[in-house]
Amino acid sequence: MLSLFVIGLAAGGFGALLGIGGGLIIVPALSLLAGLPLRAAVGTSLVCVCAASAASSTVYLRRGRVELPVGIELQFFAVVGAVAAGLGAGLVPATPLYFFFALLLAFTAWQMWPRRGAGWLERRLSRVSGSRVNVARGAAVGAGVVSGMLGVGGGILNTPVLHLVLGLPFQRAVATSAYMIGMTAAAGALVYVARGDVAADLVTAAMLGTLAGAVPAALGGHRISARWLRGVFSLLLVLVAYQMVRRGLADF
Repeated sequence: MLSLFVIGLAAGGFGALLGIGGGLIIVPALSLLAGLPLRAAVGTSLVCVCAASAASSTVYLRRGRVELPVGIELQFFAVVGAVAAGLGAGLVPATPLYFFFALLLAFTAWQMWPRRGAGWLERRLSRVSGSRVNVARGAAVGAGVVSGMLGVGGGILNTPVLHLVLGLPFQRAVATSAYMIGMTAAAGALVYVARGDVAADLVTAAMLGTLAGAVPAALGGHRISARWLRGVFSLLLVLVAYQMVRRGLADF
């Protein structure tokens, strides 16, 4: 239980700083340390992501850092994807999903890495600025699907979409993503809870740690350089992509 609390603490802190909810840490930890099946780890993680989102977005909303109109609109599309993924989680083979997600994360990491000029994706989008909102809506559905399938809250895609596609400053993208992922994760979590996939005894320790880590990170995150946070985000994406490839090869 103490280990799970510490895992939740780390997940909540990183989640609040990067707008990702912490599921990227919680799911592998529950799978590898607690030995939970993937579906049980995903369901438990989604509950923790809800807690992290509630804690961090409360701070961000009070400070006016959340782009509410954008967050509310994209949240609708993300919830649709999360519910569909939750309902179909048992029907989709896990191995191709791992490989596809790893490729997507690697590409996103490349685009998010801090550089002097605009990245390839930003240059391409600058030529089709009128359709950026539609691109963001489609990406929000994809973030919801990723959330429901892998228990990561969708923030791993929300933050890059808000920053790279819609052009929000990185720290405002983080705050808006932290707000969005709560509803997305809740939509997916309800399906897992109804199926009995959530381990109640484990989720309590992890959720308390998540809450304890998210609030201080949200309060102090504005003091950290956005360039540094982008670099950390990119490295985290690469690490998760590597883990996804390993998991996919193990299940092959």
